[in-house]
Amino acid sequence: MAELANALGSGPSGRKLLGVQLPPSAPAILIIIMKKITFIIAFLFIAVALFAPVSLAYHIKGTDKDIEARDTRISGKNYLLLVDICEANGIDWEWDSISRRMILRKNGHEAVLLIGSEYYCVDADIKKAGDPVEIKDGSIYVPLKFAKYTIPYLFSLKEKKEKESKVTGTAIIVAPDIQKPSGKKFKVTKIVLDPGHGGKDPGAISRSGIREKDIVLDAARRLKKALEKEGVDVIMTRSSDIFVPLEMRARIANRANADFFISIHANASRSRWIKGFEVYYLSEATDDNARAMAVSENSALDYEESSLDRHSKNVDAIVWDLQLTEHREVSIELAGFICQEVTRILRRSNSSIKSARFYVLKGAEMPSVLVELSYLSNRTEERKLKDSSYRQKLAEGIAAGIVRYKDEYERTNGFSQ
Repeated sequence: MAELANALGSGPSGRKLLGVQLPPSAPAILIIIMKKITFIIAFLFIAVALFAPVSLAYHIKGTDKDIEARDTRISGKNYLLLVDICEANGIDWEWDSISRRMILRKNGHEAVLLIGSEYYCVDADIKKAGDPVEIKDGSIYVPLKFAKYTIPYLFSLKEKKEKESKVTGTAIIVAPDIQKPSGKKFKVTKIVLDPGHGGKDPGAISRSGIREKDIVLDAARRLKKALEKEGVDVIMTRSSDIFVPLEMRARIANRANADFFISIHANASRSRWIKGFEVYYLSEATDDNARAMAVSENSALDYEESSLDRHSKNVDAIVWDLQLTEHREVSIELAGFICQEVTRILRRSNSSIKSARFYVLKGAEMPSVLVELSYLSNRTEERKLKDSSYRQKLAEGIAAGIVRYKDEYERTNGFSQ
């Protein structure tokens, strides 16, 4: 401060600014300008000193190795590089670029982190991290406290051990001993069938007046009988022509503790030439047609009279994103088995597996798929859907696929791949 005062003070032969001696005859305007420049420079130095981020070195002592975890500051808070934490503790990780999720696995435990969200899913339980997981310069970072206390504990059934060093800014983490979880038997005993639309929501309507809600209800009833013959307990979200909100359909399956959720629909398109049998699983749309199908089926929301508040919807969307990763692989396999058996029984080649963001599937806490029986907008397939024997074959094909996958799923304890 003495130097700054001296810089702004006067010397014996005139004023002195920024180390420059000014003669007594110096213009007043020049002195004012020099003073302002001096204050601006001083302000910039102070600002840099106060707000420049301070980088701390965090030494991580894990089960596999000791490393220096790379850190950064995001929104004024300390974050650690996630891959460093995983490396220190021997945690396998997988990045899903489509859904923007980081999946962590070790000794039978699995955690799913959603970029930009403070919520995460570990072994099917939804928890809150406090601060969101972030991407910076192409790398994934997690909050310091989450990396320091939570991640080492997530993959352990024992109490974690941790100590703090006396060195300022240095955290030492001793990863816990890992105990493998007890084995779980995977049995498929209960399936919920969801005939789409109903009541005031007719769904798609063909040129001759065939309504989707009637076709899918009949097909679902036939599918129910076929599955019950195989010893499977079947619950219907609707067994008559009534309107059931989309959100309630998945809730029915959750309350019933169902093993699979199958939503039955009939397709439609602006093009009369598009046809085929399709099975969808929940994810980003695979193509424009899949995206259009999701918009069409989600239009049932327009018939709903009540909804959750905006905050609850946002939280539900985050939870949905976490849960769909949990069951997506099984859902894809289930869709594949259904397509294979329908192709075999109906001897048709235009069966396909696709993905889209169907609202009716989003709340299901189990593997789930949406089946599009055929295209009502295609005259040939419309004529087939009118035929009860064709609907019976469709039901038998879908049932055969479900039962075949059920057997494989149980035989391999949920790891059919």
